Amino acid sequence: MPEASIELGYPADADVMDTEGVASVPAAFQRTVRRFPDAVAYRTGDDSIRLTWTQVAAHVERWSGALSGAGVVAGQTVAMMMTNRPEHLIVDLGVIHLGGTATSIYNTMPPSEIAYVVADARARLLVAEEGFLGRIREAVMDHGLALDLVVAFDTDSPTQIPGVEVVTVEAFLAREPAVGFDFAATWHAVDREDICHVIYTSGTTGHPKGVELSHRSALAGADVYRVVVPVSAGHRFLSAFPLAHAAERAVTYYIPVVQGHCVTFCPDIRQLNAYYLVVRPACVFMTPRSLERFRATIEKNVALEPDPQRKAAMERAIELGTIVFTAEQAGHVVDPALHAEWVATASVRKELLASIGLDGVVYAAVGSAPVTLELMTFFLGLGLPARECWAMTESGATTAIGHLNEPYRVGYCGPASPGMEIKLAQDGEILVRGNGLMTGYRNNPEESSQAIDADGWLHSGDIGALNEFGQLRMVDRKKELIINANGKNMSPVKIESKVKNAGTLVGQIIAVGDSKPYVSALIQLDPEGMEVYRQQHGIACDVPLEVLAKDPDLRAALQAQIDRANADLADVEQIRDWVLVTDEWVPGGDELTPTMKLKRRAIVTKYAGQIDEIYQGSGPS
Repeated sequence: MPEASIELGYPADADVMDTEGVASVPAAFQRTVRRFPDAVAYRTGDDSIRLTWTQVAAHVERWSGALSGAGVVAGQTVAMMMTNRPEHLIVDLGVIHLGGTATSIYNTMPPSEIAYVVADARARLLVAEEGFLGRIREAVMDHGLALDLVVAFDTDSPTQIPGVEVVTVEAFLAREPAVGFDFAATWHAVDREDICHVIYTSGTTGHPKGVELSHRSALAGADVYRVVVPVSAGHRFLSAFPLAHAAERAVTYYIPVVQGHCVTFCPDIRQLNAYYLVVRPACVFMTPRSLERFRATIEKNVALEPDPQRKAAMERAIELGTIVFTAEQAGHVVDPALHAEWVATASVRKELLASIGLDGVVYAAVGSAPVTLELMTFFLGLGLPARECWAMTESGATTAIGHLNEPYRVGYCGPASPGMEIKLAQDGEILVRGNGLMTGYRNNPEESSQAIDADGWLHSGDIGALNEFGQLRMVDRKKELIINANGKNMSPVKIESKVKNAGTLVGQIIAVGDSKPYVSALIQLDPEGMEVYRQQHGIACDVPLEVLAKDPDLRAALQAQIDRANADLADVEQIRDWVLVTDEWVPGGDELTPTMKLKRRAIVTKYAGQIDEIYQGSGPS
């Protein structure tokens, strides 16, 4: 069923308001409560929880009172370790209504990292789900984390932690507020420059850094979407990526709070595709990896379509979309007959998007990593209103974002967002200045001063380029390059993207070759692509990957995909050898960040033995 805001109780065509004169995120929240008191704000996928803005506000006030009774005052930090659920944001709002600072912990963090992040955030009170208390207990017992109080969801008998008071949510909310606590006066006192959230960069190496973002930064990020995505209030949003991530907070926390939209929470990102089909969200944040998985699903559905006529129509619609938008991106005039034929496929294209729950999207922001021309062209050809965005946690998550009504070239993210400036240093590094910037890194003034210079420019560490429209393109990370034995610099992202777009079998790939004579790769199979391969080759679904990895036909098919990619790469960039890895790489695990970026250093270290074996012979195998 396509997105329809009327079911959520919002007035038809209700406009969204700017943040001029709004002092804080709590002030924006309270304004939305007054505007849409009976409209649905937060819900679960099965509708077992369905809260109006008035009901959310009552829960927030209750949490603020209990937190004040527990001794939390303005400027103090409260940590949360929870899945994507309405209570996650309710607790968060309760904290910041007090003038406190909230920080969310990635649910995949090991105990040692939990101990580091909570201590660095200076949080002594932690709100968590019972399922995470085992790791929190280990963080306290084995890694020295000091906590005063833990509030536990989803249990009547929480796991106990020696030396720490652990209480249920019900017991905590029964506490009386602090003497003299005035909820309205407290949130009215919160200022734009107060620290709203500490967001820990997931990072690809080392300990994460705590990025302090003010209410000014949060409001600026939300207001950007009012300018680039002129939609009415009351749309459906889907929260599935970790709420410890800056982009997820911007899209499914700040924007709905400021503008008034309904958020459905997906507690397990592995259920994301199913939730898209149910929720059919309007505005979404997507990583390139998400798009790759959606494309793989479409290609699988088409490959397995039993009706030959219907299958041919789907294939032609995809083909025409690619032709039309490849020509557009190259600045060529599209043959009128082909364009007319593409227009005539609108219903088929809509059906293909509907099959993955993207038919209700009015704006898709694609970011977190570079996206390829082939991938974006595929979805633009289907009619998905997608644009690229670039930002860092340190710049407030919405630094450069494409406008739907402006010229667009794949690879370019749009000009600087309202209130932001972008320029390039002499070496091409992207420099950013403006309202969205962080206040600094928590407990790290030295790195803060290195990140933001005396003139207020944030040094991103990304190499970029600007086109004639002032639109930004990220070229690569300054330090994320392969420099081979002959001193040749290469972009691993470019090599990896070519391989993934040359076929359907490769899911994750990391190109290696630093100080080596040639480039090699570690490869993981794509689940969707493998489902099609199994059916087409009569391979039972219970045959394990460890067995399939040795199958000569599969290895030949993989080599053919790599060969196609190599044909589009310079000789020095071509992959000469590879290893098929059958270990599972999960978001937030050893190999991937929670938003599925490669942890390059960690992967190279973990698979050093396999990589060494590649280069031990006289040449590629």
